[in-house]
Amino acid sequence: MKSSSPLFLLLFFHIISFSQTELKIYELNVENGYIIYADNKESCPVSVEFNFNLKNLKSSKGEVNIFVIPAQTKKFEVTKLELIQNHKAYGFNYETTYTIGNHFLKETSSTFNYDLPFPTNKSYSILQGYNGEFSHQNKNALDFDMPIGSEILAIRDGVIIKVVDNNNRSCPTSSCSRFNNYIVIYHADGSFAEYAHIKYKGATVSKGQKIKKGDIIAYSGNTGWSTGPHLHLEVFMQNIHARKTLPVKFRINDGKNSFHLKKENTYLRSY
Repeated sequence: MKSSSPLFLLLFFHIISFSQTELKIYELNVENGYIIYADNKESCPVSVEFNFNLKNLKSSKGEVNIFVIPAQTKKFEVTKLELIQNHKAYGFNYETTYTIGNHFLKETSSTFNYDLPFPTNKSYSILQGYNGEFSHQNKNALDFDMPIGSEILAIRDGVIIKVVDNNNRSCPTSSCSRFNNYIVIYHADGSFAEYAHIKYKGATVSKGQKIKKGDIIAYSGNTGWSTGPHLHLEVFMQNIHARKTLPVKFRINDGKNSFHLKKENTYLRSY
C-alpha cells in the first residue's frame, strides 16, 4: 500500500517548461516510487541542477544532483526516486537551475584555429581585445570595428542555438545590455560562439539551423551596450554556475598562420 503526503499531492505531474530553453521536466508514478524525466528540444545539451526535498524517498543517483540532458532527446531518464519504507507517507519537491551546454565538459583544446568573422579581402581592426579595460575585464572577448550593415560570417561549423534581433536601442552603459541583439552557435566540441550587437532584424539564420564556417549569419550593428558600431565576439564553455570564455586563435591573411588578435591591430582575410 502506498500513501502520499500533502507535499506530493501538491506537485503531482509537476511540469516545468522554460521560456528561454526548450526543456521540460516531469515525473511519472512507477512501482515503489517515481521517475524524473526530461525532454530537451534544444540542438545542444542542457545541464540541470536539482535541489531535491525528499520525504521517505531516495534518488537512484545518490548524491549526484547535476544532470546533462542530451540534445534533441525525449523522455530522458534523469533519476528514479525510490521508496525507503513501505506504508509510510512519502513525497518530494524540487527546484532547478539550468543552462545550455555540458556542465562536466572540460575546456576544449586551444589548438583549433578559427576563421575570421568577415568575408575574403576584407580587413577590420580590433577595438577591444581579450581582457580589455572597458568591458572585457576577465573575459576573453573581441570587439571588431565594423560599420553597421557589414557581413558577419560564422567562424566555425555549428548549429544555431539562439537568435535575438528585435532590439533597436543602444547606449554606452551596461543598463542597455538587455537590448543586445545576438546569435549563439553550438560547436561539435561542446563550445559556443556568441556574436553580439547585430543590427535590428539583421540575422540571416534561424534557431536550429546548421551552418558551415564562412556562411553569412548576420549583419553588424550598434545595439545594446555599445559605444559605437562593432561586432562583439566570444567563444566560451558553459556550466551551471559560470561562462568560461576562451582565448582562441584566428587564421589571418592567407589562413596559413593563426594568432591571438590584439587591440588596435588590423587583420586581413585573404582566404
